[in-house]
Amino acid sequence: MTVESGQVEAEVVQEAELSLRDEIVKNLADLKGDGGEETGAVETPVAATLEANPPAEKPAETQSATPETPAAETKAKAPQSWSAAERAHWDKIPVEVQAVIARREEEAHRGITTLGQDAAFGKKLKDVISPYLPIIRAEGGDEAGAVRDLLQTAYTLRTASPEQKIGLFRHLAGQFGVDLSVAAQGAPQVDPELQSLRQELAQLKGHLTSAEQQQHQHVQGQAQAIIDAFAADPKNEFYEQVKPLMAHLLVAGQAKDMQEAYDMACHANPDVRSTILTRQQADAEAKRAAEAKAKVDAKRKAAGSISGSPAGTVSTTITPNQNLSLRDELRQAFKSVANS
Repeated sequence: MTVESGQVEAEVVQEAELSLRDEIVKNLADLKGDGGEETGAVETPVAATLEANPPAEKPAETQSATPETPAAETKAKAPQSWSAAERAHWDKIPVEVQAVIARREEEAHRGITTLGQDAAFGKKLKDVISPYLPIIRAEGGDEAGAVRDLLQTAYTLRTASPEQKIGLFRHLAGQFGVDLSVAAQGAPQVDPELQSLRQELAQLKGHLTSAEQQQHQHVQGQAQAIIDAFAADPKNEFYEQVKPLMAHLLVAGQAKDMQEAYDMACHANPDVRSTILTRQQADAEAKRAAEAKAKVDAKRKAAGSISGSPAGTVSTTITPNQNLSLRDELRQAFKSVANS
């Protein structure tokens, strides 16, 4: 820390101690009922003041009877900045005054800490500016103005429009005597023919990019139409459930078309596969029942044609038994005709 910052901190500490002592003396005077007439004239140290005017202790009965004063209060510790002689009188100070002293000591400590941080930052900034201070002073400026101008220039170069940046460069060139025309002469010259070829090449690339985008959009549209038609087909009712797996199978080349990808995805999905198998079993049972019924109807028709009687008469006299074979049913029909 520099000598200047040390002096500043010493002055702040001294001022804090003086104001703290004045407040302590005032509080003691208020407690004694002096009205504060002698507050401004007292300049003795805290230890001497407290020793010369020790606070009167209240009787135990009065203390216990007063509701504002608890029987046992937690006292604050003596400030670390006090000397040993001053700390010896700490317990003689009333609790209310101790609280005031502790608060003021904490405020003074915070103020000194803040000043110390500011002083350290100022020293760093001073060390950076010091090598250039003669130039700043020669131009009639000061440290704060020089830093402000540099930061403003950096801000403009980062955030301003191209026209504003060009204006700033022209201003700086005029300020520091830089001929921009001479600086521009050192820039490499571009062949006009080469520049024209570059422009044509850029246009050609733009046309190719546009054609590729249109073709891509056309192909994408066709693919989307196929997907929409496939999803709308009632036989592909599980499309939404297996769509992610279908996409994976198609991209990986494991399926040649959407139908194959759909069948594979349905088989791989446990819920869909279970639903499909249940439906297939139900369809098979219904088919077998229909075939069995057709056979029974055929047997009945054959039995009626052999007996020579109308089909209605046979149906009233013969009760087909599905457990009998065709031969047994014919025998039963003959017996019925013979007995009639």
